[in-house]
This record gives sequence, C-alpha cells and structure tokens, in this order.
Amino acid sequence: MRDDLKTFFLAPKTAKQRQYEALRTYVIDEIPASQAAQHFGFTEKTLYAMAHDLRRGKLDIFPKTTTGPKDRRVTPYIRQKVCALRKRDFSIADIVEHLKKEDIILSSSTAERIIKDAGFGKLPRRRALQRGMSKRNSILPPPSQNIDFDKLEPFHADCQVAGIFFFLPYIIESGIMDVLDKLPLPQSGQIGKKQAFLSLLALKLIGDQRLSHVRQYDHDVGFGLFAGLNVLPKPTYAGTYSCRVSAELCKQLQSNIISCLQTREPDFFTGSTINLDFHSIPHFGEESEMEKVWCGARHKAMKGANTFFAQNAQSNVLLYTNADVLRKDGSDEILRFVDYWKAIKGVVDETLVFDSRLTTYKVLGELDKSGVKFITLRNRCKSLKNQTDLLDDGEWVKVKLPIPKRKHQKFLAHESEIMLKGCEKPLRQIIIKDHGRAEPTYVVTNNRELTLEKVLVIYAKRWRIENKLAELINFFNLNALSSPIMVRIHFDILLSVVGSFLYHRIAQDLPRFEKSLAPDIFRRFIDMPGRVRFDGRNFELSIRKRAHTPILLGVDQLRKSIEIPWLDNREIKFVFTN
Repeated sequence: MRDDLKTFFLAPKTAKQRQYEALRTYVIDEIPASQAAQHFGFTEKTLYAMAHDLRRGKLDIFPKTTTGPKDRRVTPYIRQKVCALRKRDFSIADIVEHLKKEDIILSSSTAERIIKDAGFGKLPRRRALQRGMSKRNSILPPPSQNIDFDKLEPFHADCQVAGIFFFLPYIIESGIMDVLDKLPLPQSGQIGKKQAFLSLLALKLIGDQRLSHVRQYDHDVGFGLFAGLNVLPKPTYAGTYSCRVSAELCKQLQSNIISCLQTREPDFFTGSTINLDFHSIPHFGEESEMEKVWCGARHKAMKGANTFFAQNAQSNVLLYTNADVLRKDGSDEILRFVDYWKAIKGVVDETLVFDSRLTTYKVLGELDKSGVKFITLRNRCKSLKNQTDLLDDGEWVKVKLPIPKRKHQKFLAHESEIMLKGCEKPLRQIIIKDHGRAEPTYVVTNNRELTLEKVLVIYAKRWRIENKLAELINFFNLNALSSPIMVRIHFDILLSVVGSFLYHRIAQDLPRFEKSLAPDIFRRFIDMPGRVRFDGRNFELSIRKRAHTPILLGVDQLRKSIEIPWLDNREIKFVFTN
C-alpha cells in the first residue's frame, strides 16, 4: 500500500509540490543544485531563484485555503423581504432603497441574484412617469392642489426660505387678495385663483430665478403652504397660467391692484412728481415676432419688448407698466398713462418727469393743453447750440443744487420762454452749462409754480426710476424673458410690480433699512431657512435667530399670530429660536 504512494512523492505533478521537493532535496539532502533542479524539471538558475525568494518570504509554497459556508450569506428573512417586494412590482433599485430604510444593507447584484433564484422574471419596461421620475431622473413631486384642511393631519416640514412668510400680514392688509376675488382669473378644480396667484408671487418674492427655473422648490412644503397648496405647481404651470390671462384682464388686474393699494396705503401715493421711462427687454428666441428695439443692456438694436414704467418719485412705488408698446405708438404711451391715472385718481395733479426720447413735441402740446404738468429735456441741435453760444455772460445765473452726493452741484443756468412745434403756448426753458458735460442741457417745463432750482432738483432725481429698473432687472429678472408672447411678459412684470411693492412696504417697518432695495432686504431678512409645524389647528414657523433678528422682533405685524384667510382662517405664529 505504501508503494502506491511513492509515485506521489517521487514524481510530483503540481508546480507547488515540485518546488517544495526540489528545494528540500537541495537543502536537506544536500544534493547539488544542478542535479536537484534537473530531477524535478527546473534549471539551476531557477532553483537558485526559488531559494532566494524562499529566504525573503516571497515564495508561498503552502497557500492558505478559505473555509466557510458555500451558500450566499443572506438570511431567509431578507430573502423573504426581497421576494415580497418583488411581488409588489418593486424594481431592483426600489428594493435596495426600501430595505435601506429598514437598516438592511443589500447590494443591487445580491438582490438581483435572489430574485433570479426565486424564479422571478424581469419587470415590464415602465415609463419615467410610472416610476415617479422625470426625464432627468429626478423624483417627481405630488400633483399640486389646494390644501384640504378636513384631511390635513399634524406635520412638520422644512422651508428653504422661511422669511417669505413675513410678507403674509402685508399681503393681507394691502387688499390684493380682495382684488383677486372680484376678477375672473383662471383657476381649476385643484388650484384656486388665489392659490395660483400666490404660488407665482412666491417665486417672485425670492428673486434671482426665472419662473420656469423653480425645480428646487417644487418639493418644498413651506412654499406650498404660503400659497395654500400642498406643494408649488410644476414649472410649466407658471407659463401656461400667464397665457390664460388675457391682455384686457391683465390691464384690469393692474388697475384694480394699484387702485386698492392707493386706498389702503395712501402714504405711498402722495408724491408731487411721477417719473416715466421706457425699458427694452431683450428676447433671444430665434423665432420671435417682436420688433427690433434699442436694448441698452446689450448696446445694440435687437428683438425685444418695449416696456413703459411710471413711478411715484417720492415713495419709489411703481404705478403703471405696459409691455405691449410698439415703436409707432411709443410717443402716445404717456397719454395712455394719463388716462389710466385719471381713471384711478380722478385727476393728474403730479408733475410728469421724463427724458427727451419718451415722446414728441406734439404730445407735449397735448399735455399742456389738458393741464398736465411735465418736466423734460429738449433735443439738442446745431442751431440751438449756436443760439446758446451767443448769450452774454451777464444773462447766466449761478445755481447750486442741494443734493449732497451730486458730483457737480454748482453750474450756470439761463431761463427763457420758447415756442415748440406742436405747442400752442410758450414753455419754460432752462439751459444748463458748466455742469460736468461737454454740451449744454436744455430742460423744458410748463410748470410755472416751481423755482428754477426746484425744477432742476426734480429732474436730477429722475435717476430713481433707473434704480428701480435696475432692481427689477437684477432681483426680479426683468430681462429674463421666456416667451415672445406679450401677455406673458406683462403678467410677469405685474407680478414683479406687486413683489417690489411688498418689499418696499416691509422695508418701512425695518429701522435704518427704509430705503434699502429688494436684494438687500432679501439677503438680510428673508433668505433664511425655517421649520413649519402644524398641530392640527394652527401653524407655527420656527426660525433660528440671526444678526438682524432683533429688528424683526420690533415689527408689530410679526410679533402676533396672523390669521390667514386662504388657509381656512388658521393662524400662523413666528417663533425665533436660539
């Protein structure tokens, strides 16, 4: 029996055994290297190399063998869970994610093997919508709808910009929601007209986003609650909703809102002057029906929307906008504003302030004939400058404007009476020179009650409307058009006007920030996360204290609970935590 095993030791077959026998013969039996190597099928050099590796521990003649269970290391409980989920048509990824919530870590490949061993076939291919995913592989939010308070259970949820709720008392006291009640704005069985308007207004109040770029907020329960919805509507809703608002309804909505604000907030409409200006909103679509206009932001003529703005010069509140102004009708837009303002206020007793390109001399004559006061500039021409050069030095007066931050406060002025083509009566003309510009400036007005200095001060402060337009561009994305349809543009601008007013209104209750613009107010007081809690009856908004929280604590409207009509008259209370 021993003889049968001799072949195993004398004629080894595996490489590891031959290496062992060759090295043992060379080291233990002290057989010469050449003989030992030849006997086991190696060269002498190979034997020396093996001996060298053995000394350094690099030659593993007896490798370790792994022992353990040969079956897959998954408990029967996990197998049953995986099979149960697959019976509910869960995909591999859904099964892994579901088990992870139960603290069961399972790889996709393991789950796939378990399902295959259990005899399950592949699931039929599902569309992204059936899987609850968008084309970009992001999770779809639930359909937006009015909150059903009969079924609403207690909850708590985070809000990315909790400061948006600070606007609630100002929206209520402004009467805007009462205006919406009286107009036939679009609505559906799932989303009411108030909720639709507030959902779009919420996106305007956070600024820095186009209405169509709001996917980061479509799961935010706090934003939905602000508008009386479970979540905000999808981005396409913002565009389609504005298209459902007719041009006539949009104008009526603007007129009613401004009229309501004038009644509820009269202090913002007491200014004696109104600034007027055009702004061209560029459009970059390849197939645009817009006409070419001069776009100052791009320093070139391009397709865009010529938009008219009117602003109360004292409070900086916007009074009127119109986005559908063709070039051929641009000079008459000021007359349409006069009719609009008369319909709201009954009389136009303010002085209108605008530059020379806003209208024509003929329209100036119509304004003067109807008793509307204005201050504007006269177009310079070569003959006009020649006449100015002929004036004697003694005919000029020294003027100093009481504007502290103005670079050139002192200059020379000359006042005279002139007749312009298209005007039936003479107008006041004030020529200014040595005011930091190469060419003289010609100011024209029919207001004879103001002194020369007062006329120049009023026109010098026309920059306020330019600052307001800059605010609309930088914060409310005035230049970010998503459509060449004028109704959509006008509705978008109207939302910006309402948002701008709300920022201006809340700024009046913030000491030392009364003159701050929307971007600054948003950064300091609005842009902060919070947590909304519902106890089954009322809401509570918890916000951590920040550097400017003491100022907010001093605002009367924010220190008491607020009853929200579109939230089933439930109350919301603000709590500032450490």
